Amino acid sequence: MLEIKLCTHCKRSLSKNDIDAGRAITQESGKLVCRECLTFLTKQEKGYEEKDFIIESLLNEVKNISRTLTYEPASWLTILAAVIQCFVFGSLVFAYMNRNGDVHAYLLLALVFQVMALTFFVIKK
Repeated sequence: MLEIKLCTHCKRSLSKNDIDAGRAITQESGKLVCRECLTFLTKQEKGYEEKDFIIESLLNEVKNISRTLTYEPASWLTILAAVIQCFVFGSLVFAYMNRNGDVHAYLLLALVFQVMALTFFVIKK
């Protein structure tokens, strides 16, 4: 059966997805509050001025962003692939500088380096 839940302050309907995603929060008394009403209530309870409230909200958002960032561990194959990628660029520069001579050898060398770099980039995945 479909259960309709409302925010206790603004009477906005809240779906199960809102509650699961954290856009609605259950208070200690069991009442549901949407995020907009919660920030307004927090602002009123703590007695913030508008400028202080905005600065604290920005700080909280930056903290949330830093928590969600994930860093991919680097392996020696990834570093080797990045170095080989530089050789690809060098081979293309040599091919452009010697475009009147044997360009095919430099382009083939760049192609081999590029395939090696791509292989090293995806070998761990």
